[in-house]
Amino acid sequence: MNVRRSFVRLTALTVVVAMPLLGTAGIVSAKTLKAAPKACAKHPTKAKCQKAGGGSTGGGGGPQITVQVDPQPLVETGQSEVHVIIQVETLASYAGDTVNIDSSQLSASCGTLTFENLQVPGGGPQTVPPTPNVVPNRIDAVLDNDGNATVVADGIDCAPGCNVIEADLEVAPFITALTTLITSPPVVTPEGITVNPRTGGLNQEIETGDTSTSGDSNVYAVFYVETNPVYAEQSVEIGSSQLEGRCLQGWIWEAGNTTSGIGGGPGINSPVSGVGVNTDPEAATILDNDGNAVFIFKGVSCASGPSQVIADVLAGTHPTYVLTFTVLPPAPTI
Repeated sequence: MNVRRSFVRLTALTVVVAMPLLGTAGIVSAKTLKAAPKACAKHPTKAKCQKAGGGSTGGGGGPQITVQVDPQPLVETGQSEVHVIIQVETLASYAGDTVNIDSSQLSASCGTLTFENLQVPGGGPQTVPPTPNVVPNRIDAVLDNDGNATVVADGIDCAPGCNVIEADLEVAPFITALTTLITSPPVVTPEGITVNPRTGGLNQEIETGDTSTSGDSNVYAVFYVETNPVYAEQSVEIGSSQLEGRCLQGWIWEAGNTTSGIGGGPGINSPVSGVGVNTDPEAATILDNDGNAVFIFKGVSCASGPSQVIADVLAGTHPTYVLTFTVLPPAPTI
């Protein structure tokens, strides 16, 4: 009988001790969940804010805004040049809103840094052939009907390292996305031709722009031509009659590896632009000491589909490099 009373007392004591502990755990959880939105209002891109449902997450828990830079990582060419495509993707509900894209770190790392796209400030149609909108250090871009925008960044005399790139929605809910561009100094790389961005890991890109302010089925691509360094300081050219022909309102090729910047000054590094298939000399530049060169392509009102892009070294045994680049129509991406 005494044993039974002792057991009952021990059981009751255990329950009494456990109840405060359970209550404490509930209070801690409530405090954590309550504090999360306050912290995330200032730091919406932190991982814990994404999990808490605050910051830039969507109703289904996915992101409301992302920013991607390509190529990533990047090997500089020529005079420590950086040429990248930056893609901002948001929910389609933000169509028509403006995003600001900039990188104070990359701006500080480069002697000069410019951003450009094919959107016309204030709206209206592009010129034929197109004239890029070029601005220093930062750029505003209008999101298309799918919530997307694409810009090009060109840097000259850039120190290698890591540089944060930021995309900010300029209206409510004022969400932000960050990414980091990793650059390394010029170096010998495997031979061939590569293109960026590469959607889904393939040589393809989704066009942006389907309104008077966001553009008209615009294509932005950076092509890197890499060959044997024995051809250093020799000429290389690039072209694609298929890609040029499918951009109905015009296209422009810009060549890197120039001491005067993209398209700066007369000669071999000047931009080559037109409408329809190019019948003039192709875009050309000089291979750097590691046998590398870079070209930027922009097109307006481009039909979707695959195109062969061909690069030729104009020296020695004339190596030729061919790549198939596919243009995809505008579409939601997140």
